Amino acid sequence: MSVTLAGKCRPEPEALHEVRELGFDAIELQLLATHLDAFERSLAAAERSDLDIVSVHTPHRTLEAPEYFSLADAFAAELDATLVVHSKHLQHVHIPEFEALDFDADYAYENNPGCSRYHIENLILNEGHDLVLDTAHLYMAESEYLVALETLLRKHLESVPVVHLSDSTRLRDGLSFGSGTVDLDRTVALIEQLYDGVVVLEVHPPTAQAEARGRFLDR
Repeated sequence: MSVTLAGKCRPEPEALHEVRELGFDAIELQLLATHLDAFERSLAAAERSDLDIVSVHTPHRTLEAPEYFSLADAFAAELDATLVVHSKHLQHVHIPEFEALDFDADYAYENNPGCSRYHIENLILNEGHDLVLDTAHLYMAESEYLVALETLLRKHLESVPVVHLSDSTRLRDGLSFGSGTVDLDRTVALIEQLYDGVVVLEVHPPTAQAEARGRFLDR
């Protein structure tokens, strides 16, 4: 198995340049509503970059403003990137409302923090949807985290276009490598053994992404 390691930043020229200078060839874009309010400018910045834009994350909005999810879909479609459908304001029970938006881009739903493997399978995967597997979010939900991670990768490999990787505690995700309590060596080993796709190093700031990339590659 082999993976594509990607960084993460906003679709802004300075941010894109910084991530490129840190050695990344691929990137996931984090969209804010303000980026979509300036759709053409944000898209132009992304297109001018020489980075491979592999995925585009929706803004953290509610479905009271569905236009932002539709605009994020259009943004991803223009870049031929996977749309990561996720908002801290919404749960997986809202998937039918997302489905009504009729996305054009290839898309997948990210598991929420604290969402168990049971719910991931029964609310996302067994309903025929693809999954952006956030390992830190899974860690926050499962006492037997590594078993749950291995099970999801073995059973549903073809339905996981993107993996998000960071350190985490049971209560806080998105931490730089070594700042949490995840067994990162065993997590990375499982990913290397079982997964062939995009791994987004979802830590901040970008310098922490570069450090995580080095630790991943130097194992």
